Amino acid sequence: MRNLFFKLFSDTPFCDGAVLIKSFNIWHILYLLVIIGSIIGTAFLMKKKSVDKKNKLLSILAITLMVSYISDFFVHDFVYSDDGVTGAGLNMDKLPFHICTVMCPIIVFTQFNKRFQRFIEPVAALAIVAPMMYITYPSTGVAGEPWCYRTVQTMFFHGVEFAWGFLTVAFGKTKFSWKNIWKSCVGLFIIAIWAKLGNLLLGYNWFFLESDPFGIGLNVYILFFAVPVAIFAMVAIIYAINFGVIAIAKKIESKKNVVPETVDAPLEAEVAVAEDETQK
Repeated sequence: MRNLFFKLFSDTPFCDGAVLIKSFNIWHILYLLVIIGSIIGTAFLMKKKSVDKKNKLLSILAITLMVSYISDFFVHDFVYSDDGVTGAGLNMDKLPFHICTVMCPIIVFTQFNKRFQRFIEPVAALAIVAPMMYITYPSTGVAGEPWCYRTVQTMFFHGVEFAWGFLTVAFGKTKFSWKNIWKSCVGLFIIAIWAKLGNLLLGYNWFFLESDPFGIGLNVYILFFAVPVAIFAMVAIIYAINFGVIAIAKKIESKKNVVPETVDAPLEAEVAVAEDETQK
């Protein structure tokens, strides 16, 4: 039974590595299309639904995210350990010090605790940006066959997190405002402090603060500021896209509501003739 589980949760459970997923190959692109397409499709399907139904869906996503995160730890020995030693498979990356993993409990608190509702705008913004950046370039997060556990769980977890952030905005539960964008910056530096604490205590590289992810030789002191600033730049781009889409939608809507002058002119002429006949 134990050997069977090692096989089922391995990176090559069915094809012995004949089909592999890599960054930007066809399987990775298909994952992106399915995740983004599903999220946008859900937004359109739920557009005319009640506020209660929309909020229920967001709650389901938050719960699903937490279940996906916690349940993953129960199979780490089968996924990440190949020597059969119990306890040898803990994946340090999955501890809540990376931005995507720490966002999981933050999202749950924000969804279900009214006191956290005041932070919903920056939480939604980071829940969009962080997983979107990761699924676009998953690095070592995905490996092996496209349907192996490691890949499916990683893409599913980040996809659900992305969905919660996107739909929170799409459903109107929060709105982006330029005057509040600084809150996302503060949130990023709080996460950086939290990750730095984990790095110092456990000697790891959470939030990419210990090893330069940009490949230009930045030291740890600069990285503490460079990483949050780089992600904040992405937040600003998402804000700009959001307002751009809103502006385009308003322009299209205004054109639909304009009554053509060619229709009004004959009507006005008929009224004028009728008034003239009355006076005579």
